[in-house]
Amino acid sequence: MKLKSRIGIVIEEKGYKKKWVAQQIGVSQNVLSRWINDVSMPSIVSCFKLAELLECKVDDLFTITKRNI
Repeated sequence: MKLKSRIGIVIEEKGYKKKWVAQQIGVSQNVLSRWINDVSMPSIVSCFKLAELLECKVDDLFTITKRNI
């Protein structure tokens, strides 16, 4: 199993600018971009900050994909 980010999709759905979201949760735009593009994962604290800001559940920020073994 692998988590795939939906952070960018949720930000778009809410009509927010990525720069504003990054500022609100106290990270750089580069860090937010890495989360959106699945380069790195946010901490659990950052996940909850994002969910609160975007008025969604942490579950809404990710999807689970299955890997073929």
